[in-house]
Amino acid sequence: MTRSTHFAGEITVSSRIVDYLSSGLYETPAACLKELINNSYDADASLVEVFVKPDADRIIISDNGHGISRADFEKHFTRISESHKRDDTDTTPLGRKKIGKIGIGFIAANEICDEMEIVSTKEGSSDLLHVTIHFDKMRESVDIRRREGDDIAKADYTGDIEQAEVSARYTRIFLKRVRGEAREILAGAKPARPNAKAKSLYGLKTESVRDVLDQSLPSWTEFDEYSRTVLRVGLNIPVRYHEHWLPKRELRRVNDLVNEVADVGFRVEYDGTELRKPIILVPPVRSDGENCFVRRFEHDGEHVGARGYFYAQHGTIKPEELQGVLIRIRHAAVGSYNSSFLDFPASEGSLIQRWVSGEVWADDRLEEAMNIDRRTLRVAHPAYVELQRVVHAELRSMVSEARKLLYETGNVERRKTKAAAVVAQLREVVRRDVAPASTSVAAALDRTLKTAERHPEKSPLSRRRTIAEFYQVVVEVARETLPREAFADFMKRLMERLSE
Repeated sequence: MTRSTHFAGEITVSSRIVDYLSSGLYETPAACLKELINNSYDADASLVEVFVKPDADRIIISDNGHGISRADFEKHFTRISESHKRDDTDTTPLGRKKIGKIGIGFIAANEICDEMEIVSTKEGSSDLLHVTIHFDKMRESVDIRRREGDDIAKADYTGDIEQAEVSARYTRIFLKRVRGEAREILAGAKPARPNAKAKSLYGLKTESVRDVLDQSLPSWTEFDEYSRTVLRVGLNIPVRYHEHWLPKRELRRVNDLVNEVADVGFRVEYDGTELRKPIILVPPVRSDGENCFVRRFEHDGEHVGARGYFYAQHGTIKPEELQGVLIRIRHAAVGSYNSSFLDFPASEGSLIQRWVSGEVWADDRLEEAMNIDRRTLRVAHPAYVELQRVVHAELRSMVSEARKLLYETGNVERRKTKAAAVVAQLREVVRRDVAPASTSVAAALDRTLKTAERHPEKSPLSRRRTIAEFYQVVVEVARETLPREAFADFMKRLMERLSE
């Protein structure tokens, strides 16, 4: 007789795991900064100002959001294994859907500085909160930082409550003693030198930034770290699109998405330059027909809903950071563009895949598939699996349409152009060499060339021939028209000429 034992229990997450995840969670300084800026969005700020101050060894983030009090700080940040951002409501007083959920984004600042100072006041209160957080403790071993139970110490803080005007409402965050890769951001916060190896966006007006981000730029790696940080932050947060970021005839297809982002009323200024989404999809002008198009899609399924667009052009999308699909949840991007289109088979239109860029706005059900780093998704989650299937179906249709509208149509236009050039060259040969010898033959050739001009795409003159194929045609014609001795002499002279 088989014996069976039933057992059940509870799996918990210790503070040690939270400590590990919040110490190295974000792969770039931009990922940390965008979390702090998204906090300002959740605080209903209409304006966020970022200042990079290399001389003072600090980065400042200032907003006009609703601010935080001492009670808010102690509730949200003294024990980061718990999140209360959505305890009361899922939306802000202005109706924005809150981006933050897990509650460790604020503490992520430890990855780019050793000290963070918070100065904040709330409208209607005369209290000014002034807190300094010291992250030096994080550099110590876990054994030293272990506390009662399962808790791990992350930082020390000191605070004061000072006097503020009752009408004031703001939060200012000072990231001091900048460390690690973030120091390269400070180094780039100055006008670019004429002989600088890397491009810089520092000090440029918004319109100038848009002009720099055209499709002549192979990759963002041509910029310095300061500029790459600006671009990565802009890609991830709920700021507006640039003007004319798509060709005019295609913009109307995405007006609802453009207006939706603009309507949230969120502006970020980075050292005085208004930040926009660094997405510019305007291809070089071509003379051989349509060179791009936009396709919209919507999906409302069992596990996820989504809407968005795919953009395709004739030729590789540049810069390469825009190749693939970008997923957004609540206006915040999940990482960067996924160049594999969520693991779409590389064998299906591999060339044309590099011609496509897209954005997907997924509904809140996809949030459950999002990993704690907010830049990757759990591929086994039902919402992800369904979204992947939808994206793949849309992309297959997109590749098919792009092949027809852009690739095949372009081939026809190129054949027309080639045939017209060949006809012009042959007409010159007829005028110079044939007409003096025989006007009747020249007239017959001229009629043939006129037919080719009327329908160049159907003319054999547009066909690409190899040297061997052309040589075979010449030999066959010579054999059919020349006497044996003349043919032999012709072949001898032809070989001599080809050997020169």
